Amino acid sequence: MGRPQRAVVGPHRLNRAGLTLSKIAVVAIGATFALLGMLAGAYGPLLEHLTHRFAVSLAAAGVAITVHFTGALIGVLVSMRFTERISGRAAVTIASGSVGLGCALIALATAWPVFLLGVFVVGLGFGSLVIGLNQLVAYSAGRRRGALLNAVNAAYSAGAVASPVLVSSFARDHLSSLYAVAAVVALALISGAAGISGRLPVAPSTRGRPPAIVWIFVSAFVVYTATETGTGGWMTSHLESAGLASANAATLTSGFWLALVTGRLLITLVPESVPPPAIVLGGGALATASLLLAVDGPLAPAAYVVTGLALAPIFPTGIVWLARLRPGDARATSWLFPAAMLGGALGPGAIGLLIIPLGVAIVPVMLATLAAGTLIAFLAAARSARLAQ
Repeated sequence: MGRPQRAVVGPHRLNRAGLTLSKIAVVAIGATFALLGMLAGAYGPLLEHLTHRFAVSLAAAGVAITVHFTGALIGVLVSMRFTERISGRAAVTIASGSVGLGCALIALATAWPVFLLGVFVVGLGFGSLVIGLNQLVAYSAGRRRGALLNAVNAAYSAGAVASPVLVSSFARDHLSSLYAVAAVVALALISGAAGISGRLPVAPSTRGRPPAIVWIFVSAFVVYTATETGTGGWMTSHLESAGLASANAATLTSGFWLALVTGRLLITLVPESVPPPAIVLGGGALATASLLLAVDGPLAPAAYVVTGLALAPIFPTGIVWLARLRPGDARATSWLFPAAMLGGALGPGAIGLLIIPLGVAIVPVMLATLAAGTLIAFLAAARSARLAQ
């Protein structure tokens, strides 16, 4: 029992003298996550508008999504490279400035290449902020880091839910204005970085190849994000194949994302005494069961919403779990973010390829398989952690 207690207390002792976040910084981090969610959630609804604005095909407009996440991956990798060389305040300031600059370029764009350049610049800041803000919260001083990390990630999900409404209401005639406002907001939120003190801890002895426990978590995060993005991306088609009208299927897809928001807010009410592994493993088990229930057409709508609630705490709580296992090394958790982006890119695409020969009805089976893989990977992480202790 002694060793697990030291693993939990260790980061607090370390960070009292190092990384701290003021209340203003925490509020700014939450607002930044909401803005990032809006920007990420805008691309799908924007595609049709982009075809008219820039006279490109729908397939060409879809390139914007690839450009964004390419920039985001580069932003993550650059942030990983300079984690130990730059303060948390400077990292957030630079990344937020990149988002603001990219949004300004999009607002001013009159040609398709300029628009894509703006999207790429937004992606650079997006990736850097996603990895940086999550780690700043996970490694900062104070109690209930898991609850706080779930709360700020709920803000991201809320932004992703609100974005389609804004796009459908204003993008047709006011696309430039929307991105101009986003640029102003991104730049205004830089002031919140003043409340960040210190930098992420990186132990010199951990430089180089990550240990086995980190690779297990990386595998788990790849499969988890494949599950989440695969569910959000394919449940509409599955529900339509089960007989639901397109509008109702789309509404239920919004319900899935709302369930992610709700689940991350509800997890903040869980007592600190409940360990992160219990939350993560419980969510993985429930998601596997609910996706199996989605195979039954009449049960699918409710099953998908339950899946959103079950998946909600896994990403932020998993970060806190690894941070507690590796309290002196933010480099360990940094590997989780390229893993998450890889899973998000591969999951929906792999499902799409399998649907061609097997049909849409197989979607919940494939999603349940991914959820089971998530559970198995995190069980392996828990076993490895016990053996190490």
